[in-house]
Amino acid sequence: MNSAQLYPLLLCLSSGITMCLLVAGSIFLLRHHRSHQFQRAFAFTMLMLSFGFFNNFIVLTISDENTAAFVNMLLILYDYIVVGGYMIFVVTLVFPERFSTWRLALFEIPYIFAIALYAITRNPMVYPAVQIYTLVASSVLLVWLVYSIKKYNRMLLDNVGDIEHLNLNWAVVLIVLMYVVQLFWAAESLSNESWFSVPTADSNLLFDTLWCFITIAYVLFILRKIICQQVFTDEPAPSPAITPQENPSSSEDYYKVLNNIDLDCLINEKKFYQDTTLTLQKLATHLGTNRQYLSNFINREKQKTFYEYINDFRLEEAKRLLDGLTNEAGHSMEDIATMSGFNSYATFLRQFVKKYGEYPSQYIKETSKQTPSR
Repeated sequence: MNSAQLYPLLLCLSSGITMCLLVAGSIFLLRHHRSHQFQRAFAFTMLMLSFGFFNNFIVLTISDENTAAFVNMLLILYDYIVVGGYMIFVVTLVFPERFSTWRLALFEIPYIFAIALYAITRNPMVYPAVQIYTLVASSVLLVWLVYSIKKYNRMLLDNVGDIEHLNLNWAVVLIVLMYVVQLFWAAESLSNESWFSVPTADSNLLFDTLWCFITIAYVLFILRKIICQQVFTDEPAPSPAITPQENPSSSEDYYKVLNNIDLDCLINEKKFYQDTTLTLQKLATHLGTNRQYLSNFINREKQKTFYEYINDFRLEEAKRLLDGLTNEAGHSMEDIATMSGFNSYATFLRQFVKKYGEYPSQYIKETSKQTPSR
């Protein structure tokens, strides 16, 4: 079998596998994980993307070169509808439930118009025009979303005690990667005056085959992330744990009140940090105070974000429990993570190493050496 036969066969096989996985992933997401708009948006994007891989079968079955080129261009322009779907997905990811579906559908109108225009006129300038528009729109979207994500993550640090499934750092990497792919797409099109799935270009067929496997990898990565992704909600505790004896009239007065109640001792006594869903609002409600005053107090007096402040208590609790392990009276590492208020063992491990520069197991060994034997 020569390369002219091998490449199309490999392409069809990889395209078929990719299509099946994308359809299966979208069905799974719609059936089991459709609580948020960004999950539904990604499910429909996967469906659109799966149809896009069908173009490999269509183009390779057309023998007439002119017809194949025309159909190929229509299918490539359809791929830009998928690009619009990705734009909708990342917007709903960063701003869950903020934009209506119909408003977000505006992303797709330029691409639908481009397909119709090319189908009627066959004007070759439609494709570069679409590319230029997409690069400009993607550049604006990139700056806006990255700025919004950084602002959102800073807000989380000041309001949430556990950000493991709330922060969007992974989304920054995803958005930048998608932008780089778009730049590469434009550069390849300009250099070769064509794109993937051209029957006479073995190199394009090989690259399209590799793209199938790349697509599978990043789709599985996104699926895993958005299934676990949570949306920040600020729900106060049902009733305050204490009632301040004073009713301050200014923020400066309230600093004195918070100092008087000895916030550190109170948190240790009540063990508020053991609540894995603890937020600034919850703690403020427990204390019977205003969340903004409490936030200002922690930032100014403790020189920490709320996230850092609460996790310091959790880490100190973890060390206390680890000391119990050296005396053969403790729990498993997973139990210690949970009892300390961490949402997962992985988060506990990461935070422990970050603060103390060693793993919990190393801490236990060092502590046991310092503990006199009986």
